[in-house]
Amino acid sequence: AALAYAVCEGVGFGLLDGLHALRLPADIALGSLSLVGGGARSAWWAQLLASTIDVPLTLHQSAEAGAALGAARLGWLADGGVPDLVCTLPAVVRRFEPEPAEHERLMRRYDRFRRLYPALLSRFTDA
Repeated sequence: AALAYAVCEGVGFGLLDGLHALRLPADIALGSLSLVGGGARSAWWAQLLASTIDVPLTLHQSAEAGAALGAARLGWLADGGVPDLVCTLPAVVRRFEPEPAEHERLMRRYDRFRRLYPALLSRFTDA
């Protein structure tokens, strides 16, 4: 259980690193992000991510198939689909708000992750 949790936490930290890599201007606050893919089936995972990245996550109808639906919509647009008909927003099923105490706990672990990751990476890239 601890190993499985560590993997999930590490994936969340990787997503947080990706969000930091966007280097959004300080005056731009993300109101919400949408969760898509197979992980959208898990309320536990959605809550962990919301608390990790400190941004509310919105779960839309058929979110688990979001990537496939997005690809189909791009194909439809490429074939002449009308954007107002193709690019509709699915109904919101649920919203996950970050939990401040959990975010604070995760950020202590994230700081450790950020310090340890380069050392771990160097063990596998210097071989």
